[in-house]
Formats: sequence, C-alpha cells, structure tokens
Amino acid sequence: MKNILLFFALSSSIILYAQNEVYEIRTYELFQYSNLKDFNTYFKDHFIPTLNQQGINNIGVFQEVSKDLPRRIYVFIPYTNMDIYYKARSLMASNGRIQKASAQLSPVNKPIFNRYETSLYMAFDGMPKMVKPDDKNRFFELRTYESYSEDAYRRKVKMFNEGELELFNQLDFGSVFFGDKIAGGRMPCLTYMLAFENMEERNENWAKFIDHSTWIKLKSDPAYKESCCSSITRAFLTSLPYSQL
Repeated sequence: MKNILLFFALSSSIILYAQNEVYEIRTYELFQYSNLKDFNTYFKDHFIPTLNQQGINNIGVFQEVSKDLPRRIYVFIPYTNMDIYYKARSLMASNGRIQKASAQLSPVNKPIFNRYETSLYMAFDGMPKMVKPDDKNRFFELRTYESYSEDAYRRKVKMFNEGELELFNQLDFGSVFFGDKIAGGRMPCLTYMLAFENMEERNENWAKFIDHSTWIKLKSDPAYKESCCSSITRAFLTSLPYSQL
C-alpha cells in the first residue's frame, strides 16, 4: 500500500514539475501625449510588486527600438500554469490598491494609454519554461509567425520542437520563451523571444542559422513542407529600467 501511495505521489510531482508555463503578452498603445512617467510608476510601484507577492516573477516590460507612432509598450507575464493566471486576474480586479493607483495615474481626461491587447500562450513542449537572459543580452527580438491552416501551424510547431529549438541553443540565440497562442487575435500563430547583445550579434547569428546544415535539412524535410507561414512579424525591443527581464 505504501509503495502504491509513493508511486502516485511521485507521479503527481513529475506531472506538476513538467507542466508547461502559460504566458501573457500585453501590448499597450500610447497616446502621443501619454505620460510615460506615470505609466512606469504604475507598473514599477504597483502592478509588478502585486504580482511578485503572488510568486509571479520575471515580468518583462519593453519598449520598441523604433520611434514609430503610436508608441507601444510590451508587458510579458509568465505564469506557472493556468490556475495561477486565473488567480492573478481575480486578484488584480479586486485589489483596492491597484485600482486606486490606476485611477490616480490614469485619469479620464488624460489616460496614460489608449488601449491594450492581450494574448495567452502555452509554452512549447521543447521549452516548457522560460529562461531569463543574462545581463549582457539586453537587445530583444519578438517574432510572431501566423499560419494559413491548422495543419501548417502544427507542423511548424513540431519543427521547432524537433530541431529548431536545439539549433537556436547551439548558435547561442538567447532563447527566452516560445509560445503557442491559445487566445488572442490573428490565430493560429506562435510567438517567441530571443535575446542578444546588440543588433550586430543578432544579424550574425541569423546568418549562421540560414546557412546551417541542420536548418537546410529541416526545411527540406517533407514533413515540414509549406509549414511556414502566411505572415512573419517582428519587433526589436529594449527593456525598461524596472523590467525583470
């Protein structure tokens, strides 16, 4: 009997440990007159500390390298699982301190942002947990691949899990996370983030990737033929001073 209970306990622990993380990515669109100082105060002093108190860490806040308008701020939030996401969402909606800060820093006559979009992702099986980049890799590339069919999309995800992720690691791409979008716009699609020292290193690594024998073999594999993509978009980002990534 003890052996049976021990087996179930170990099995439960393995399942819990192996859970894929859930990621939320928010994209805030600012007005031209938005007060970035108040925006940063809200996230630095209220939003992030409240989530940290719930054990949600490594929250990233990024701005685009481009100065194009409208300005956009990206917020990346990693959750251990979907239950943690639900609890955090409920907490933020009911937390009086957060609501008061939001009202004071973003008044109706001069809000700090126009709107935000949010998407949820399940971490890839090949990289079930995010990796925090080291201090020297502070130049980020956020890439999104949209697919023209569910079949093509699933084969592209499989291609990452069965070869591309390993190649990224070999070439020191600074992989931060890979996410399968489970809720949001423009589906089916995946999003991932890479971290480099600068644009020069980024360009050098991608040049090595394109000519690498592993990539040439992968893209010529019939199993992955025409798996990518109807659209590829990218954003080059730098972290704000209080970002935890």
